[in-house]
Amino acid sequence: MPRDQTCGAGVADAAVAGRHSINLSPDMLANIHGRLSILDRLAFASVFRQSRDAFKPEAPWLVLPGETLETVTLFSPADRRATAVRAMDPSLRGHAVLGSSGGWLVTADARARMHVVNPVTGEQRALPAITTIPCLEERFGRSLFVFKLKPFVPGPPYDGVCKPHAMFCLVPEKMRSHLYRKVVLSAFPGGAAMLITHERFGVPAFATAEDAAWRLAPSREGVEDAVHHDGRFYSVTYSGAVEVWEHDADAGHFTSAAVTPRMIGNASGNTAWRRKYLVVVPGGRLMVVLKGWKRATHGCKRWSCSFKVLVLDGGQWKGTDDIGDAALFVGANESLYVSTRVHPELKPGHVYYTEDDLIQASPCDVYKGSSHYEHEDHRGVGVFCLKNGTVEDLEGLGQCPSWPPPAWFMPSIP
Repeated sequence: MPRDQTCGAGVADAAVAGRHSINLSPDMLANIHGRLSILDRLAFASVFRQSRDAFKPEAPWLVLPGETLETVTLFSPADRRATAVRAMDPSLRGHAVLGSSGGWLVTADARARMHVVNPVTGEQRALPAITTIPCLEERFGRSLFVFKLKPFVPGPPYDGVCKPHAMFCLVPEKMRSHLYRKVVLSAFPGGAAMLITHERFGVPAFATAEDAAWRLAPSREGVEDAVHHDGRFYSVTYSGAVEVWEHDADAGHFTSAAVTPRMIGNASGNTAWRRKYLVVVPGGRLMVVLKGWKRATHGCKRWSCSFKVLVLDGGQWKGTDDIGDAALFVGANESLYVSTRVHPELKPGHVYYTEDDLIQASPCDVYKGSSHYEHEDHRGVGVFCLKNGTVEDLEGLGQCPSWPPPAWFMPSIP
């Protein structure tokens, strides 16, 4: 595929060609589809939409920085192949990925603007400006964002860490690493978006198609991760309880209620586990993936990362290293549970991960001498085995830049 062609252009060309195609059986079309390269499969599926249920679904792909600012790289772990495509402006030029849902990426640029883009079709849209939050303003010719901390701080465990009555100031390019953390989408376009603020805050914000503004929502214990499932947003708090969010359309706000107990023991009390990801297993079962890192005891690596899976059993969270014939994908996306029966190219019982902390990934924010920021060895992409605790490189990927951090997404044609 030429470097100056977008995925969307390739899909459009294939659709035109498909008007003159001959009729083939679904089995024959599925056979052809399975033999094509990663982008050609999508173009093929866009032509033969009536037979797409017969085609093998795609496994998650990675979106990575390109060799130039004008390109991005798409990598398929199942195919172990990469291809370069043109980066749409403004959503993928100088972007940082904040989330991925249903084939759409949510990105933020250096001016703190958030966009939604489908890398396959090339469609892109703007999300509401962050300044639609009443307490957040741009000042000094849009060179600085200023806001009070109190509306962003729910209370314990944040008391003492942040002073709620203080003012917080950020230059635009720091907003995407110091205020934004992740964005989760419902059905898009035309749905809702949930913005998870950075770990130093904890209060999420919501925007809907009917109300094109961000509105802060109360969370007693702070939101660490979220997914959209079965028409509702679910989130996991810093204490390890799962909340479900309900939208009051008349009042225009979201409220939450806990639907699981908090985690106990090492699940929540061990500070080595510094990140939680919420996963919905087919059938609606909830799963939480804990990510931790620690100092390496030998070799040149200063840090090593590990993962632990928790499932609800008898009303309590319990650890397991057996996730059956499945692989988990976590990072700057809606965390994914993928069947390795459908995708035998992937490794069952493994966690495919990307770095998603934009502060840690940014080369501008590496503070020497502070162990919290000496993070070079747990950046990037890797594959963790739950059974034996080993970490492997993602086969076929090779070295990749640390900025912007890579992110998983499920390629999709609406």
